[in-house]
Amino acid sequence: MLLRLEAISKRFGRDWVLRDLSFALDRGEVVALLGPNGSGKTTLLRLMAGLLKPTRGRVERGGRVLFLPNPPAFHRHLTAREHLLYDLAFHGGRGDWRGALVRFGLPENLPLAAFSSGMKKRLALARLILLGPDLWLLDEPETALDGEGRELLLKALQEARQGAGVVLATHDRALAAQVADRTLELGVA
Repeated sequence: MLLRLEAISKRFGRDWVLRDLSFALDRGEVVALLGPNGSGKTTLLRLMAGLLKPTRGRVERGGRVLFLPNPPAFHRHLTAREHLLYDLAFHGGRGDWRGALVRFGLPENLPLAAFSSGMKKRLALARLILLGPDLWLLDEPETALDGEGRELLLKALQEARQGAGVVLATHDRALAAQVADRTLELGVA
């Protein structure tokens, strides 16, 4: 099992965002989190990533986890090359950073301050492919992508099935139907 949540509940102050949610994910699976704004999709991803602690319940993770927030967080004064080289050094990898930039149509030496939102999302996808985590946690990965960027996302998700597990939060039901093995519908508490 790559990820298991047992009776997870999360409260902020007096407000419960999630209550008694159990969930499991195996390698090769893609699960889409669906629900309206405020239903807890991002909170659930952050719990899965270990960035938040549950109020009640337990989270078990196996393997390396990479969380792609929306919008992705980058240092605006660094270039795409510098970001990927830093990621490789930090995670002990030796991947083809230049090939990842070419694949996702990104310039090597342009500071991220000059990147559009879609280019930043492409860089985040290049980072996922380059680092090859076991568990991909994606918060609205399709946001800001044009048609070509969306195709790159679909190809990346297909590659993830070869050994990783993916949980993605989205409002795009067509994307969920296209890529997910199953969906988890969250409601506002």
